Amino acid sequence: MSINKLNAALLVAVIGCAMSVVTSQHVSRHLYNELEKQQKLSRQLDVEYGQLQLEQSTWGAHALIEKSATSRLGMLTPSQRQVYVITPEGVR
Repeated sequence: MSINKLNAALLVAVIGCAMSVVTSQHVSRHLYNELEKQQKLSRQLDVEYGQLQLEQSTWGAHALIEKSATSRLGMLTPSQRQVYVITPEGVR
């Protein structure tokens, strides 16, 4: 009778281990899929970041700013006589 109990206990242990393996594989696959999604999102964000940096450098170009100031705001570069340099000693 004790052999049957031992076999039953071992059977329960084997079934428990099998269920544990199946569960861990399922969780592992789910986490791997989530990792793939996050890596894809990371790559997309890297591309977008690069595009935004390029756009920022384009908008920050000196010539573009000067052209915009001239056309939209009516600003002009002052002549040499209109420029005053202020130093600690006074105006030059």
